[in-house]
Amino acid sequence: MPKGTGTMEHFKQFFKQKGLYLACLAVVFAATAAGVLALRSILNHVVELANTAQEEAPWQDDTTVNKPDTTQPEPARTPAPASSASPSPDAASSAPAASPAPAASAAPSGSAGGSPGFWRGKVLAPYSGDELVYNATLGDWRTHNGVDVAAAAGEKVPAVRAGHVTLVDADALWGGVVEVCDAEGRVWRYCGVDGSCVVGDAVAAGDVLGTAGAIPAEADLDGHVHLECLEDGSSWVEPGIG
Repeated sequence: MPKGTGTMEHFKQFFKQKGLYLACLAVVFAATAAGVLALRSILNHVVELANTAQEEAPWQDDTTVNKPDTTQPEPARTPAPASSASPSPDAASSAPAASPAPAASAAPSGSAGGSPGFWRGKVLAPYSGDELVYNATLGDWRTHNGVDVAAAAGEKVPAVRAGHVTLVDADALWGGVVEVCDAEGRVWRYCGVDGSCVVGDAVAAGDVLGTAGAIPAEADLDGHVHLECLEDGSSWVEPGIG
């Protein structure tokens, strides 16, 4: 038998025995090559998209985000000087406007009218006249046009002076309000009082006007009644309750 013929027979015999393995190997190789090409194509596409996005909308520098500007001053924790301080807008419509007070000698003396013992209680906040004082509840500086006398919720509130009841009302900032006009024309305004009297009632010093309630504009203080005295219906003077 010629030598070439023997070699061919040998290859034929080899492929008969190993042909299936070679075919499987060829399929795996082809699949791997296709997967590599597909993955390479996807990666190239992702890189192109990333480059495009960076060109159109670059990322903000982290130093700007994580390190805020510290050169700006902090908000003032105290109001402006007295000459420029003003009440808050929300309270302006309801709270009495500040006005110059007469000299202390012009203030009426409650003791002359026989002030009941209630008004000799603990004073939580005195009358301030023209001086601005800080209102922690409203967060501003303003004059304190009355005197705050400690009172437990529901405690009976007597009149300082005799007169006629001219107002029984409720106010968003000052709670229940009762006004009594005395014989001299002064108006005694009781704030934080749930009135049990009615307009037109004649009251004597010591008569009960109502009971102590809440005063939203001065909620930072303990329970109390806020008493004001007005001359000519508009000028606040120090209530004499000693």
